[in-house]
Amino acid sequence: MKSALKVINLIFMAFLILPSFELSSVVYADSLKKKSRDPVQMTTIPAGEFLMGSKQAEGRLDERPQRKIYLDSYAIDINEVTNERYLNFIHSTGRKEPPNPYGDRLLSEETGIGSLPVVQVTWYDAVDYCRWAGKRLPTEAEWEKAARGAHGALFPWGAQSPQTKPVNFEKNWDGTKTLWPVGSKTETSSSYGIHDMAGNVREWVQDWYAPDYYANGPTKNPQGPKNGILKVIKGGSWHSFKADVRSAARGKGGFALKTDGIGFRCVR
Repeated sequence: MKSALKVINLIFMAFLILPSFELSSVVYADSLKKKSRDPVQMTTIPAGEFLMGSKQAEGRLDERPQRKIYLDSYAIDINEVTNERYLNFIHSTGRKEPPNPYGDRLLSEETGIGSLPVVQVTWYDAVDYCRWAGKRLPTEAEWEKAARGAHGALFPWGAQSPQTKPVNFEKNWDGTKTLWPVGSKTETSSSYGIHDMAGNVREWVQDWYAPDYYANGPTKNPQGPKNGILKVIKGGSWHSFKADVRSAARGKGGFALKTDGIGFRCVR
């Protein structure tokens, strides 16, 4: 009798454990699936301090003062999201394609643009893509550290003027020749090996914009203001002036804004 009761108890315990195991397996499988949706190279930015913002004699008022900011470790896409990657997301989720800045056809029908950074995307579009990929948009501080390194370089590559480097800025629109393929100019990468953080396209980040945030925000893992009207845009684009391709430069735009000069990248 005792043996029979023991067997019954073991069977009962097995049924209690089995659903829990199956649930965790499903969650883990979904997590892996999300990660594989955007299988691109990322690089890890180590935890630690960096110099954020501009010195008193340089930059604009909303970039001051320059302060030491601490960030936990995170991983960031080496390249901006391309048309090819974004269209994969669009077609996988049944969404409407973004406007085609190169002609009257659908973006997916345009040839030779797969490796160009996607543009004509709103802040919400960028957020949704990153979530679909199991990632998120970088905070302004994360973007800026990835661009300028721990010691506050003026541009991603250092202090040299962009006129001496292959940087896509101060240009006029020229169809499919306007934007450069992502990662094609590695000599202007940041000290962490991240491409195209100056010029080509500006990039949406997570934060709301506030003109005094660099002065009043926290010095550890700043997340931006809790609310606002405009979102921060970083990095300069093909039509930006030299002042706007500096790593500390701050652009801003409404979260529904779509232009030929704004794209994004993701972090995890």
